[in-house]
Amino acid sequence: MMRLTMPMIGGITALMAVGIVDAYFVGQIGLHELAALGFVLPVTHGVNSIGLGLGMAISVLVSRYFGEHKTALAARLITDGRLLVMIIGITLQIALYFSMTALFRTMGADATVQALISEFMVLWLPAVPVMLLTLTGNTTLRAIGSPAKSAMILTLLAVINAALDPLFIFGYGVIPGVGIGGAALATSVAWLITFGISDYMLGVQEKLILRGKFQLHTLRANWRQLATLGIPAILANFMTPLAAAVLTAMVATFGAEAVAGFAVATRIEALCLLVVFALSSTLPMFIGQNIGAGHADRARQALYGAIRFSLILQVAIWLLMLASATALTSLFNSNNQVIAIASHYLWVVPLSHGAQAVAILVMVSLNVIKRPKTALLTTILRLLLLNLPLAYLGGQIAGVTGLFCGFTVGNLISGLLAWRILNRVWREESDRNFTG
Repeated sequence: MMRLTMPMIGGITALMAVGIVDAYFVGQIGLHELAALGFVLPVTHGVNSIGLGLGMAISVLVSRYFGEHKTALAARLITDGRLLVMIIGITLQIALYFSMTALFRTMGADATVQALISEFMVLWLPAVPVMLLTLTGNTTLRAIGSPAKSAMILTLLAVINAALDPLFIFGYGVIPGVGIGGAALATSVAWLITFGISDYMLGVQEKLILRGKFQLHTLRANWRQLATLGIPAILANFMTPLAAAVLTAMVATFGAEAVAGFAVATRIEALCLLVVFALSSTLPMFIGQNIGAGHADRARQALYGAIRFSLILQVAIWLLMLASATALTSLFNSNNQVIAIASHYLWVVPLSHGAQAVAILVMVSLNVIKRPKTALLTTILRLLLLNLPLAYLGGQIAGVTGLFCGFTVGNLISGLLAWRILNRVWREESDRNFTG
């Protein structure tokens, strides 16, 4: 687990750096631009979640095929899966283009912020299909036991984005700056380049993309398998950005400064959960390959060990946030209200990150043992039935800080419930010897 996860810590750090670098440079332009980025965040994360859900479905099957030494079946599945991902990406791109005005108006963006959001979206949307293909390709590389290649691609993505951000946002020489749209353009170019590298690694180096005609009967069978696992996985992953969108709308009722502070805090928060995200990307592959090879006990040991480790780590990170939140948030914007709101978030919400880690690791593990509906139910319980209602109640009682406290309580309760669900499901699957 250490060998698999360590490269992904670097890779996911790099992926998170894309959002952090965007927030830093956009924050230098102005408050409304930073608020616009806050509204855009749930949508970009939503698209990422769809890619991760599709990648989860592909990787669950691929990891088991590799555990059973059925490489040819894995290659066919990967090839058929990429066609499905491309179709979904183009469909999503078109749907977002025609619905974005109504979507952001519903989230609470005013006319000034909406204009800035549009500048970002028109330059970000063209990259959606290649973004999904790259995300699923990276997940596939991890599923076959090549996390270092996946991490390298994500690191390159961050480096390219960081290099192009100031160039496209502020301009240099003959290159004109395009403001917040420059952040979107930098990200789109970075995804396009890394897609080419990911495609080369899977297709040429690993020989897992079959060039030639599709076999219709096999295509249908593979798509059916992917839909069975993928739809619940996509929905489960999509709950997080959906909840973030609703939470952003709640925060927006407290003003543009609140949205800007929330945008800064959530980007720093992503780093707090870095190791958990890395574990959630490698643990399913480890479990899948070991179950496929008939070593369920080894899979269980890794899962429960990862949960214990995450609980201890997240308590330590929360203590660190208590001491450093204000200093960190002041790097992004000088507005005192923005800094105060971001600091309050980072003092309160990370207290529950240990419980959130339990819920995340339980969700991805349920997917890999082919219990995607239970994983979806766990996510709905956490976000829609606990976190958001309690956040709303807290906001009504004690303003924006109360909102953050309510969200924190929801995380704590859902972590306990996820733990109980995991223990029950694992016993059931053990009785069936993981044949389901």
